[in-house]
Amino acid sequence: MMISFDNPVWWFLAAALVPLLVHLVARTRPKERRFSSVVLLQELVRLQSRHARPKDIILLVLRTLLCLSLALAFLLPYYGGSREGEGGRALVLVLDDTASMGAADGQLVRMNAALSAAQSIVQNLAPNDRFNLATLAGYSHFIFDKPESARPLILRELARTQSRAAAAGDVRETLTAALTQVRNLPEEVQGQVLLISDFQTSGMKTALDALEIRDGELCCVNVAQTSSVENTSVAAMRMTPAKPLPGQKVTLRVELRHYQGAAPRRGTVPLNVSLSAGNVRLSHPCELTCGSNSVVQFELVAPETSGDWLLSAGIEPDSYSGDNVRHLVVPVADKLDCVTIAADRAHLGFMQRALENTPFLRTLHLPAIPENGADFVVWHAPGADDVAAIQRRLAAGETVLIVPDMQKDAALTPLLKGEQGYLSGETRTDGESWQVSKGDINDDSFSLFDENALAQELQKAGMYSRLGADIQKLLPPSAKVLLSYRDSVPALVRVPMGCSNLLIWNMPVTARYSRLGFSPMFLPLLAEQLLHARSSTNDSELIAGRDFLLFELPLGADPSIVRLLAEDGSELPVKSYAAQLQSEQPAMPGVYRWVAGDTVLHTVAVNFPATESDLQTFTPSVNAPVMEARAATDNSAFTGRIPLWPWLLASALLFFMMELLICRRPVVKKNHISS
Repeated sequence: MMISFDNPVWWFLAAALVPLLVHLVARTRPKERRFSSVVLLQELVRLQSRHARPKDIILLVLRTLLCLSLALAFLLPYYGGSREGEGGRALVLVLDDTASMGAADGQLVRMNAALSAAQSIVQNLAPNDRFNLATLAGYSHFIFDKPESARPLILRELARTQSRAAAAGDVRETLTAALTQVRNLPEEVQGQVLLISDFQTSGMKTALDALEIRDGELCCVNVAQTSSVENTSVAAMRMTPAKPLPGQKVTLRVELRHYQGAAPRRGTVPLNVSLSAGNVRLSHPCELTCGSNSVVQFELVAPETSGDWLLSAGIEPDSYSGDNVRHLVVPVADKLDCVTIAADRAHLGFMQRALENTPFLRTLHLPAIPENGADFVVWHAPGADDVAAIQRRLAAGETVLIVPDMQKDAALTPLLKGEQGYLSGETRTDGESWQVSKGDINDDSFSLFDENALAQELQKAGMYSRLGADIQKLLPPSAKVLLSYRDSVPALVRVPMGCSNLLIWNMPVTARYSRLGFSPMFLPLLAEQLLHARSSTNDSELIAGRDFLLFELPLGADPSIVRLLAEDGSELPVKSYAAQLQSEQPAMPGVYRWVAGDTVLHTVAVNFPATESDLQTFTPSVNAPVMEARAATDNSAFTGRIPLWPWLLASALLFFMMELLICRRPVVKKNHISS
């Protein structure tokens, strides 16, 4: 152990010579003038100065020690710690700058407390110590590949770091990379990962618990002052259908969520949900039960023209207002894309012709599933090898209609049950036909039809081919049988799957086995089933702070004239990749527009991450000791050294007080003069 200094300005020590110089310079020699009347006074002064000389020496010593103590205090001395030339310490700071760090515990914002702790730690470490800095918002971002002796750069990066409305999706990846840097240090270097965070449960607990942490590798600094903060948010917006036609009636569902604070309360929270949908302004009052969810529903009509339809829902601001507004961009299209998959288009018979003649459909027949997505996929006789592709389409929000193989179907069993199996088909050869009767005729997909007229048309269209009764055993509880045969075998079924719906069309589609295609009701019946089986708004939103904004250029478009504008009208830098434009920085929450001149080409909404709204915190495991932010600013917490400058300041104050006492004490004199 030794005494070292953080401040290399050694010339401060020269301040200790100031009292001595003042003492020497202040000694003056007045011009002598002898008067006979002052001889006795001269003798008196000589005796007094002889007694005062020790007092002057003591004052000189005290003043010298006072200046020396102040000079040493400015040099920031410390006792202990590593010496120059030794390995020193390597500290990897992982700073949580996600959206939850913008919450305030009373008057103190969590991010401000985190930055203050980080800056104090970096400033107090030794000059030969090494540093690295990583932030959690959005994606892993380290300043260096390994810890470096770059204190000024780290401090400058901390000075411009702030809480961002981005998801903490890569907590585990960032901490794993930080631990790897610490484990790859030389043996003589003592390394540690310092995680400064509010330790939000929903954003960090799962990732942190999954890490294998050795003793001493990770230290946690908790900047949250309370275990939870009360908050109300607009959690989600979903529109059904997700891609309406011009003038179509739609349903918008706005989900609200209330999170309890450190002092849970009962009762309800009164809210007023305001909605902006183009030129339409609506509001809906509601009462949200404390600690629960609620849904407010709006019935709207899509615009009469195609294009992007921007909707914004908001509630009154609270103490954490970043999640009080949510945006949704809904594409309104004149036509919807439909892809039919069959080895030969004739296999889909009158269904193929009906799809091609549906006014709002843009139908394309292909022998295999394409790479590009579509609004509807009509698949004839898929096999077991096609199940994965069907599941991907459903997960992407596409509506899939399956016309099974009426002889031996191999797709429905693995699709609905997750296991290999076949369904046997049935064919009537006795001249009789199966009659289709009503299933759930009260479903909205039949709202355009007269019930009796529809029943008569279905009765006329005899069915000579179908899958047998075993299909009923495969259907999950969420399935809805829309049409069925008179012997209760399902004829048309809608099954919610993925982000959309699966339609099972257990009826023949060729004139050889059914005359349903000749009915004037067939085309509207098929169209209505497709429209009402469409998904609500897809949940695959952009991750704020992580995902980049992308725009596919129209064929022949000049990328130099396309700009990306933020909500406030400012232009954002973009990069061009062949026929695609991409923002240079990940998107923060807000509304963005790709424009060419005065024409808006595309609108994109990036929302506050829902995982950041729950401000409940947790305590990490025992392998990661936790300390409060104030304790983290103590030098000895990470450096292993004791600061001496407070003692020096106290000594300087003591010397000053001693000087005052001596100056106030009178000099004891003898009241006689020798003859």
